[in-house]
Amino acid sequence: MQDLRGILSLLLIQLLGHSQGAPIAVPTLIGQTHDLLLLLQEKASALLSTYLTAMGLPFSEPGFSLPDMTLIGLPSPSIGYLAWRRLTDGQRLSENYRAYSLQLEYLQLVLDDLQALGLGQSSGKLTEQLTTCRTQIQGLLANLRSLLEALAQPLPAIGEPLDSKAYGTSDFERKLRGYIVCREYVRWIDRTLRDFALLSDSAST
Repeated sequence: MQDLRGILSLLLIQLLGHSQGAPIAVPTLIGQTHDLLLLLQEKASALLSTYLTAMGLPFSEPGFSLPDMTLIGLPSPSIGYLAWRRLTDGQRLSENYRAYSLQLEYLQLVLDDLQALGLGQSSGKLTEQLTTCRTQIQGLLANLRSLLEALAQPLPAIGEPLDSKAYGTSDFERKLRGYIVCREYVRWIDRTLRDFALLSDSAST
């Protein structure tokens, strides 16, 4: 719990400073966001592990993986090296902002799926982790928004990837969808850490 309190304290300091007219310098905000991402990386891996265990077989089998399975509407962090390296700072931040905005919506769907599967009560730890994850993403989005504003970049269009039809599906499809959402969240955190390593280099030159 100590590291979670640290995360929330860091987010609160950043959000209060920005809202009270005391914007944080770009290099400082990049560094703080990078530190935050390191903590979220650990939390994301724990979330995926908890999810796989809670879903039972075949998801709970050691080494379970479906690396090529994707969801329409959920952005993939995969990108060729040269294409990734050529992104401008604004493009890099915009892609991350859009990805985590959509992750918020999909993670809410995963929470709803838990209830539909009758696992909301029995999987209390997973429900708590998913709820905390959404809160952490909201804090990360606040930092990304501040950086985009500091660079005079517009917020990217998000769109509506889901409609009410997404709720009506089979139990196995719900479990599979939740796995993909949690897996892609882990992958996005990993990519965002690489993005911020480049942003940090750019800000220091």
